Amino acid sequence: MKPKQRPRNVTASDVARLAGVSRSAVSRAFTPEASIHPDTREQVLAIARELGYRPNALARSLVKSKQGPSSGLIAVVMGEFDNPFQPHFFSQLTQALQAQGRVAMLVMPDAQGSLEEALERLIAYQVEGAIVAAGSLSPEATDAFLALGTPAVLLGREDPRGRVSAILTDNRAVGERAADYVLSRGRQRPAFIGGRADGQASRERQQGFIERLQSKGIDAPPCLSNPDYSYASGFAAAQQLLRDHPDTDALFCACDALALGAMDALRDAGRTSPSHFNLIGCDDVPQAAWPGYQLTTLAQPVELLVNQALDHLMTSIASGRTDAPEVLRLAPEFVQRRS
Repeated sequence: MKPKQRPRNVTASDVARLAGVSRSAVSRAFTPEASIHPDTREQVLAIARELGYRPNALARSLVKSKQGPSSGLIAVVMGEFDNPFQPHFFSQLTQALQAQGRVAMLVMPDAQGSLEEALERLIAYQVEGAIVAAGSLSPEATDAFLALGTPAVLLGREDPRGRVSAILTDNRAVGERAADYVLSRGRQRPAFIGGRADGQASRERQQGFIERLQSKGIDAPPCLSNPDYSYASGFAAAQQLLRDHPDTDALFCACDALALGAMDALRDAGRTSPSHFNLIGCDDVPQAAWPGYQLTTLAQPVELLVNQALDHLMTSIASGRTDAPEVLRLAPEFVQRRS
């Protein structure tokens, strides 16, 4: 018995032969702005549908890119997918790009946090621009990407050299509002659990929290940092906090993933009663609203972050200019739940 042969892929030449047109006419039929008679376009598209032909969008974009960037590919440079805010944000950003007829291309650092190998492959794809979730990357990885000169917008971290625009949540305001919340609950011994030490967002949230507490007569609270923004780090940090500072009566975590881990550590220690202990996070990831958590948090304005990032990026792509960067800070929204 002969093995089944794999069906041959239908090519533009197959469509052209059956339609009685040139191969270039097939290409023009699939290009909305191309010059081709409407009847010919419809004939070609009908035969293509019958044969199951789909044009290779990437190959076509690379040919067009010789005349300028038009691949439709937008790199999304992002790490720390064990923090649920990252896939949540990536989903929103991908949908917004698709609505514009563009495609998100995820670029992630390796296990050591380096982008070197990923950037070597990225260059071949002729991306138009990039959204860089710099808050999830090391400063070195962010700088390595910006050195490519690709039009880009940073999220979560400013470029210290001022090369590109940055869109951030107002992180100091996040910390201030978190302090207001724990003080409103009558807490006198709050603490803070942060993310990576080189994270601009975590540092600014910590600063806002401490300064607001001190302005109200509360001493600087215990502060713990972590190598990342993960659930596991929040769990371990909360365990350490309860060992070292057992009288802690409120906790602000730099992100929801840390807060969710901390909440489970507090449960293990029997310290989750809102009448005796308050916990607050930042991000408002979907898991924060789950019945088992009901986490009070400061919501990042994800939709606005996405829209502003895309507006700035598309302006940069269209103008070819990267010499007028802006830093835009967006207000968080307080979301009170059970914690």
